[in-house]
Amino acid sequence: MNRLIIVLAMLFSAFSFASDTPYQLITKVGDELFTDIKAVNKDGKAQSDVMKNIVRSRLMPHIDVKFVSFKLLGKHIKGLQRAEAVEFINAVDSYLVATYANALLQYKGQNVLFEELPLGDNEFATVKVVIKEMSGPDIDMHFKFRQSKDGSWKVYDMVAEGISLLSAKQKEIITRISEVGLAQVTQELKNKA
Repeated sequence: MNRLIIVLAMLFSAFSFASDTPYQLITKVGDELFTDIKAVNKDGKAQSDVMKNIVRSRLMPHIDVKFVSFKLLGKHIKGLQRAEAVEFINAVDSYLVATYANALLQYKGQNVLFEELPLGDNEFATVKVVIKEMSGPDIDMHFKFRQSKDGSWKVYDMVAEGISLLSAKQKEIITRISEVGLAQVTQELKNKA
């Protein structure tokens, strides 16, 4: 169940619509996403490919995969060839689709509440999300947004219990690239998709 919560949180970490505030964005996409999931997973027997299609159509158009990919590369971005970057970004994209789809197969109708926080005058914002568990304590998360040059808001990170998912994954990827190289890590991400 914790994995579902973390991945659901990651799902919301990549949405963007130019005219929406971060709160409006996460509310709109979340409502649409969970409506689709409830429709195809009524009996808890939805197929992985069906969920992947929902992820591709509802989520991926709003994920800043390039930004997340470059953050994941960390220090390894220096000297990166364009072809290597494109291949890594595509691998991250495929990995995210598979990860989100697998987690969404476990969604059982938990209530998800969105809380609007004050929006400052800069290009960063946070939206609090509370997942109401049917049994157990509620789970609080904070989604970190940044505003792109075109005015759209995109989530770049999710913090749960004080732990940044982007930072945690970045440490893992950077260490792995140092050990086996970018080409191997790219292939590993593709294999996990």
